[in-house]
Amino acid sequence: MQIKAILTVIALLISSSLQGKEKPNILFILADDLGYMDLSCTGSQVYETPNIDQLVKDGMIFNNAYASHPRCVPSRYSIFSGRIPGHDGVPGFEDRKASKHTLPFSRVTWGELLKGAGYSTGYIGKWHLGKKGGEPDKQGFTDSRIANSAGAPPSYFYPFHESRTPGHGKEKFLHVQGTKDEYLTDRLTEEALDFIEKNQEQPFALVLAHYAVHTPLEAPEPTVQKYSKKIAKMGLEVTEGRNDKDFVTVGNGSSKTVQNNPTYAAMIEHMDRGVGKIRARLDELGIADNTVIVFTSDHGGLSTRSKDNKRPIATTNLPYRCGKGWLYEGGVRVPHIVVWPGKVKPSSKSNQQTLGADHYQSILDIAGITKPKDVDIDGGSYVPALLGKDEQRSPLFFHSPLGRPTQTGDHAASALIVGDWKIFQVHETGQTELYNLKEDPGEKNDLSHSNKDKFQQMAVELSKYKKQYKTKQRYGKESSKN
Repeated sequence: MQIKAILTVIALLISSSLQGKEKPNILFILADDLGYMDLSCTGSQVYETPNIDQLVKDGMIFNNAYASHPRCVPSRYSIFSGRIPGHDGVPGFEDRKASKHTLPFSRVTWGELLKGAGYSTGYIGKWHLGKKGGEPDKQGFTDSRIANSAGAPPSYFYPFHESRTPGHGKEKFLHVQGTKDEYLTDRLTEEALDFIEKNQEQPFALVLAHYAVHTPLEAPEPTVQKYSKKIAKMGLEVTEGRNDKDFVTVGNGSSKTVQNNPTYAAMIEHMDRGVGKIRARLDELGIADNTVIVFTSDHGGLSTRSKDNKRPIATTNLPYRCGKGWLYEGGVRVPHIVVWPGKVKPSSKSNQQTLGADHYQSILDIAGITKPKDVDIDGGSYVPALLGKDEQRSPLFFHSPLGRPTQTGDHAASALIVGDWKIFQVHETGQTELYNLKEDPGEKNDLSHSNKDKFQQMAVELSKYKKQYKTKQRYGKESSKN
């Protein structure tokens, strides 16, 4: 904790040099389990996201954005620490009883640096990175609301800690005040509006981390009925994600191929409505032009399960392969949208690759804060791309030492992306595949045998990164983290 105090003083000194310049507010909206294809602006014909689509019109969308890991905990660890999960043993896959906090106090979050630089900081919603005593307010986000160790709510309807869906409710969710049948996604939006109003006079940095669209799949009935009618009118089966006719066999399990779950669609809509309400309030308060909005997700959508698992599958990530848990594109590609009034050209697109770990340095750059030299991160900055200068990013390394073959059907694996090329390797069997993502974004054509030179080159690079980060390969008990 002494190190953190020193870093806070350094950040305060940095902030003093920035006086006289108006610091931008930063609103970081993090969806849970939302796939790249789950927005109407990225291609969905079923899900309606007009307010998120407006973010794209007012800012920039990154066409090649990746989560640092295809599961919740290590991905979120990366976002707030700036570290590649494989560099630190993939936090979240350790012994849950032995580990105190997944995000240790020794890691300095960007929230701490912004707080030290004079920002009012807040965190609303899913944290999932620390047990009791390790909540966001202990990691730089002073105003922490409805955020603890739980990876999902037992129910999206108040009381949120009481499950209405079989199989949910095992995690300890916060007991909060509310009104009967209040919807959690809407509640988080109201909490964000309250934070913004209370902090409108000074620069603020707020993380709105929705639990949506993580299971349990629950949404207000009127919105669900809206999509049931829409899906039926489109000539599609109206499903619940359990025994859908569009399931296809993938490995030892099933994968969903059609977006036709009305409850999931309704969950997305309520999150999107919240984006609209928040932007409207920013306009009313006269601070929209000085507020940077970043919208992204922690990993791809839930689209697969093992043959013996009856967990409802929420969506499909097609044309991208597989989904949550997998290191194929469907598991790691995510939406990434940034609105920065006066800086980012409206309706702009970037083909630069970005990684979840890149948010750390990028947010510091947006805020005009210099990272202390003794804070070690792996991510880069996508600010040059925001300003119209796409650059070739360093290789993207992914490492997942424990799979969930009996749950989402995935296995322990590693992957590396270098430009257009991607190598994918399963740890236990050694199965290794090569893809050209520019020509084959759906990873259908394995080139490991037809392009042996490139395959050998990529295999050497993957091995180098695994050694550089001293990665671990583990077999046995599956990861239980979300």
